Order: sequence, then structure tokens, then C-alpha cells
Amino acid sequence: MDVSMKESYTILDDLKVEVEVLHNPYNFSLHELFQMATRINKKRSFLFVSKVLGKHLAVSPQLPLLVGNLLAMRYLEVVHGVQDPRVEEVAEAIRTKNHVAGMLTSIQNEPLSLPSPTTFIGFAETATALGHAVFSSFGNQAKYIHTTREQIDERTSIINFEEEHSHATSHRVYALDQQFFQDDSEVVLVDDEMTTGKTAINIIKTLKTAYPIKKVFTVVSILDWRSAEHRECFRQLEDELAITIHVVSLLDGAIAVTGQPILQEGSIETIPSFRQEVTTISIQELLAPELFEAVRSTESNGGTNHSSYIKATGRFGLTSEEDNAFSQQFQTVANHLKGQRKGQKTLVIGTGEFMYVPMQIASHMGEEVYFQATTRSPIYQSAKESYTIQNKFVFDSPENAGLTNHLYNIREHQYDEIMIFVERMSSYTGVDSLVQALRKTQIPFVTIVVLTEVVE
Repeated sequence: MDVSMKESYTILDDLKVEVEVLHNPYNFSLHELFQMATRINKKRSFLFVSKVLGKHLAVSPQLPLLVGNLLAMRYLEVVHGVQDPRVEEVAEAIRTKNHVAGMLTSIQNEPLSLPSPTTFIGFAETATALGHAVFSSFGNQAKYIHTTREQIDERTSIINFEEEHSHATSHRVYALDQQFFQDDSEVVLVDDEMTTGKTAINIIKTLKTAYPIKKVFTVVSILDWRSAEHRECFRQLEDELAITIHVVSLLDGAIAVTGQPILQEGSIETIPSFRQEVTTISIQELLAPELFEAVRSTESNGGTNHSSYIKATGRFGLTSEEDNAFSQQFQTVANHLKGQRKGQKTLVIGTGEFMYVPMQIASHMGEEVYFQATTRSPIYQSAKESYTIQNKFVFDSPENAGLTNHLYNIREHQYDEIMIFVERMSSYTGVDSLVQALRKTQIPFVTIVVLTEVVE
């Protein structure tokens, strides 16, 4: 049942976004899914800040995983006409934040079934975990890869396309299997939100050109705000390329944007002299050697990061069987880190595109564990009580020296401890900038969880 609704958001005085919901199959209230903020981007001044994604705002780590499950169920229903009997219970768990872990366990124990082989692609950096969560909902005939903004040496990107409105526009796809797309399987593209759909159009064109055998594409997102004109672009592309494009979302409608934000960036707070207890834990010895992919990447400052990647992220391609095997290893890691916790309330932080693995580990680390991730995306902060982003932390990326990253909305003394998960540090001092920025939270314990050996 759809519930039509309209909402008006005033963001930093003069910027207004009018939202009209056209389809809302699970009757979500808008405030359950997102809040609004102003982004530092000349191409797009507003941002839907997800409350269920675990990127800019902290959430229970089980929540975005379950959102991926719900999107997978919605996909099966819309595209293949198969409704899972648990779908309403899953939606209710997301709405109320009750029984989330139980529903997640139910789907892990009885995964969804695909009627035919399907390739899932998650969009970097925000939807790498969401795409993985959708893919992991299925127990058969699925494979996954996510796009990346990183430049990986010794590997050739088999797909390159642009995301014009983004802070970092270029996407690359590095598949270890050069035949990864050489079949006629349906391609499912997963993003957190569509405003124009241009990113999806760009990758569909690129894939169809490189792999003419591809005929069916589906775009899956939490929110779909495409205008009638942008929706028509999808229909025209279907005719132009002789393909079928399905679109699946939890909520879709239209938006109208007027005005410009009145920007008075909050002053940068002085880093206090407060000293945290900083500990580093390496978990490489807990993981099988085949989990690692030793390739170099070029950093933003022109240097090179020699440390290994983790194959379990899906950056290089992943089958359902591999995903299940890796998940069992991360359960072992979660049990180990659960015993290392130093307080009752823990914030786990993923770094950049590295979201799904720490999110999955965090989901098994016990009660009162929360998750969010660093991001390239710069958002304005404001002390106004009604505004979404009230504080931010600016620092160098631990994995890509020379690249500025951000964290948002961590209040003083909000947690007992912070655990920062880093896939591959560029150097032993790579995380120092982030740790120093977090001093102003006055959270007493910071643990750096390093998955691969630092190679300098």
C-alpha cells in the first residue's frame, strides 16, 4: 500500500527542498529514512543524509544490513514477481528498530533465492556496503563487485565511467576475473539514492558498449527522486540500446529545489590537550592468506600504498560461495574483538569505501555497538539545533595519503570507546591525523584495527 505525502525542508535559511512521495510500498515516514543537509559542492547544494545507511550518521550495524535485505526482497517482487513472506516483518523491524538482529539472522539462515544468474554492482563510496548487503541476501547464482575511486597499480580497470555531480567523479572497476561480465546475466546496480539517474545511465551505456550480450539491467536504491524528464531518459535508453531497465526503490517521488544555502561554516574547534589511550590491533593472523590481494595503489599525493587489499570487500569480484566463506572468518574476528572492548558503548568506524567488512564484524560484537564511516564528501556543519550536521572532523585518509576525509556528528563523551577499522594503512603514521581529530570528542579509548600488514 502506497501512502502519498508531501514535505518541505528548509536547509540553512534560503535553500528549500520540496519532496513529494509517489510510491511508498512499506509506508516509511520520511524522517525514518533521511534528514537533509547542505553539501559543499557547486553542482548540487543539498544532500539526503541517510539514517539507515551507516555512512554519515551512526547506526546499529545490523540496520543497514537489513535495509539491504529489504531492497533484495523488493527487487525479487518487482522484477521477478516473487514475494518473500517475511518482507513486512523486515520493513517493520527497520521502521521501529525492533527485532532487527532477529530478522537479519532469519535471512542469513534462509537466504533469498535468485531465479537466474545475476551480477550485482555497488557504487563507491557510499553504497559499497549497501550493494554488498543486497548481494549477500541471496544464497545462489549471485556475484558482486563494487566500483572504486582508487587508482590500483598492476591492475587494469575493465569499466570506467563518471558520476558528474559527485565530489570525486571517476569510477573504476577492477575484476580479477577478466571474464567477470562476459555472460548474459542481469546486472543489478545498487546506489543509496537517485536524483537524476545519470550515474546509472553512464554505467549502463559503458557496460552495454563493452559487453553487447547484456540485455537486462536493474537499478536499486533506497530513494528515487528522478523527475519525469529523467525517467523518460531511462525509457529512451531502453529503445536506443534495445535493453530492459527495471527500477526498484523503497521510496520514490519528486523533488523541487529553490534558493541557495546561507553558509556560515562553523568555526574549527581547537583540539584539546586531552590524551586518549590509543591501541593498535592487527587481525591479519586471524584471516586466511587467500583473503588478501597484494597490489599497489597510487595515493592522492603521488605516493604509493604497498599494503594488501581484502578480497572480501568485493572490490575485485566475489561469488556467493566466497562471500559465505569470508563471512565465517569475520565471525571469528568479531568474537576476538568483542573480548577487546573497553566499555559498554562502542563506535566502530569504517574508512572510505571500506564499509561492509567492518559493518559485518561490528554486527557480531555485542550490544551497544554502533557504526559509521569516514567519507570524501564535504558537508557544511552548523550549530543550529534543527540542522543535521552539527560537528565534523577533518583529517587525512589513513589509506590514501593526501586525500582529505571527514567524519560527522560524534559528540563529546558520546561513546566509551572508538574502534577504527583500516583495510590497508599507507604508513604506520597514516591514522595519526584521524586520531588527533577525534581527541576533541574526549572519548578515552581509541583502538586501531588493522587488517593487513603495513608495507612501507
